Amino acid sequence: MRPAVVIGCGGGGCNIVSRLDPHKIRVATINTGSSGSEATVSLAGREVPGCRGDPGLGWALASDYRKEIEALVAGCSAVIVVAGLGGGTGAGAVPIVAECAKTHGAKTISVVSIPMGFEVERRKRAFSQLKEVLRASDRALVMDMDRLKDAGGGALPIHAAVSMTDELMALAIARLAGALDGPFDSTFDERAYTLAFARSKDPVKAVETALSLPLYDTDAFHGKTIVSPDRPFSVADAEQVHMLISGASGRIPDIAPHGSEGDGVMLFIPIPSHASSS
Repeated sequence: MRPAVVIGCGGGGCNIVSRLDPHKIRVATINTGSSGSEATVSLAGREVPGCRGDPGLGWALASDYRKEIEALVAGCSAVIVVAGLGGGTGAGAVPIVAECAKTHGAKTISVVSIPMGFEVERRKRAFSQLKEVLRASDRALVMDMDRLKDAGGGALPIHAAVSMTDELMALAIARLAGALDGPFDSTFDERAYTLAFARSKDPVKAVETALSLPLYDTDAFHGKTIVSPDRPFSVADAEQVHMLISGASGRIPDIAPHGSEGDGVMLFIPIPSHASSS
């Protein structure tokens, strides 16, 4: 059985996975037109310049290239599929990738973003597309870009918010890929999650800050939070983190050290089913 593969779908998904280290994580991409000329699977070559926000066209093109997509996922234990929702290629391809993964007995984890509030039509499409993503996936991680204005102090320029989205999603993907070697299904025992991230030399402060900045609507008393720190907590810090999160949610979190050398802490927070279809 080969290790997991991360597949970026559409322009947004391809941009995110380009931040991953291909020496540590196997990466592939699916895109359309000239922008997809360097993609692992280029849908319809240059004669189709893009899907123009039509997920139906993205789905149809991905369906035509099912054999090529199946070759990407064959023999893999898990597939992490990445896309920005609200457009055509990424949102359309995600369900096809998930179907191909299931055909080959691999679990599917979808990592997707929702556009900012000023992109009214794209945002409306994204929430509609999210329902299909959740249906097709074993697990999903959802990030609402509109929440970044709070994480950035309310004054993030658009290009900075997009860059921050890509960075956070790439960090989350690396952590998810690392967690696949352990008891993934029992650790991530809910269907959908969002993330929160903060940095501080005081890890308890980082957790406290992150808890106030979830990147999607959550319910404090829904499900178990997974804590992924850059460095292992001390015994005292772990006790404080347990008290902090269990006091807010009523459930003791799982702590899964990530093993890097930074000062960041990422939280994976469950999304209630009613919130995931907003």
